[in-house]
Amino acid sequence: MKLSDVKSRRIGLMADSHGNLKATKKAIEVLRKEGAESLIHLGDFFDSLQNDPLSSLISLLKDNGVFAVKGNNDHQIEKLLKDNSYEVGAGREGVLSFIEDLPMIMVMKDLCFAHSLPFDALRSFYEPIDIGSAKRARGIFKNTSYRIVFAGHSHIPVFFRWKEGHATRETIMPGHTLSIEKGERYIMIVGAVYGGECALYDRDSMEYKRIRIM
Repeated sequence: MKLSDVKSRRIGLMADSHGNLKATKKAIEVLRKEGAESLIHLGDFFDSLQNDPLSSLISLLKDNGVFAVKGNNDHQIEKLLKDNSYEVGAGREGVLSFIEDLPMIMVMKDLCFAHSLPFDALRSFYEPIDIGSAKRARGIFKNTSYRIVFAGHSHIPVFFRWKEGHATRETIMPGHTLSIEKGERYIMIVGAVYGGECALYDRDSMEYKRIRIM
């Protein structure tokens, strides 16, 4: 099933597991309890500098029907596997096939899900949206038409708001819910699973909730 075919109301969001199987499993459990009907991982479920349980992480994502986009660490491991310079043990071909098939972005009507910049190009998942100001976010708002972009990579859970031609960088407290206002656009940086972060978006009520899992 393609993400565009999903009709779920509540979408659970994760990003940047960086090989932490335990935290990823916990995030899935917490999001399900929060009512998530679909789950999306925004990339970097692997870490190219660690000896990750690659097959176990993939099994966890598949067993829970998690949609995923490719992150820069996942891309790096893909290259290493193709060069036979990364030891993955049993299931190497399955791991490589899984990463190869991942898209860089996924789109659901006016929502975009990406590891970082919402463009289908290699540089996109290496450049962080959050650079401590709204400068880069401003360019994304001007060059795309998405109502909301959900992203990872930057690890810190912040969001950017586009209102009346101006972009602002803002924060949301853990456990709090942000109402998506009409006439505004947003970029939501979910934060890192390995740091205890995930989020829930309700498409009907248009509310975004920051969730701590630790």
